[in-house]
Amino acid sequence: MNLKTFKYKYQTGSYLVSFAITAGFFLLSLFCAYWVGANGLNIPFISSQGATEFADKDEKIKYLEKTIRELEHDLAFVERSTKVELAAVEQMKKTLQEKDLELLELNQELHFYNTLYTANTDNTLVHIKAFNLHKDLVTNKYVYELVLTGVPKKNEKKVSGVIGLSVDGEEQEILKRLVFEDASEVSDTSLTFSFKYFQKISGSFSLPDEFEPSIVHLEVRRDQNSKQPIAVSYNWDEVFGKS
Repeated sequence: MNLKTFKYKYQTGSYLVSFAITAGFFLLSLFCAYWVGANGLNIPFISSQGATEFADKDEKIKYLEKTIRELEHDLAFVERSTKVELAAVEQMKKTLQEKDLELLELNQELHFYNTLYTANTDNTLVHIKAFNLHKDLVTNKYVYELVLTGVPKKNEKKVSGVIGLSVDGEEQEILKRLVFEDASEVSDTSLTFSFKYFQKISGSFSLPDEFEPSIVHLEVRRDQNSKQPIAVSYNWDEVFGKS
């Protein structure tokens, strides 16, 4: 036997062995399949019914996702609406507070007007309803505030006249009276009035550094009035206060 004959027989034997092994595995597979089928074992697999169930679940998932998106959209809308409503409520509260303050101011003004006139008031005269003083620490001047009331006569459009302002005090232990009616270099405001029913007047004046005030005199003279002027005196401490 030569070498070529030996190789041919060897290869042929190898092919037969491989074929025999493959055939054996095939027969074994057929036997296992027959045995499984004969014994009715439940091996998981996707049947047509299972595919339908999976399709139904997928539809439910899509539906739920859509519902969630709609709810998120509705929630965002509600949040925006809530912010707008809260802003509107805050604005309403602010407006209500402003109206309450306005009403309070109107009630105060009404009370003030009611105090200007009484049943026994002689409206042919000019009345001094309020007077006070305070010192402006910046300008070092005395600021006065005065409220006058009155009613014009039939031939008058307004009540008008002049105010006399003077201060009694001591300067270097000497009694003095400083009159500001005609001293324009001392008072920086005109001491005149002109109104229909009432007028608030304010101004300022200066006093010498060594002057110690004690009494303030006010004299109101109405134009074209033959009656005596209205004269009122105040203790300095009664009408003076610091601002």
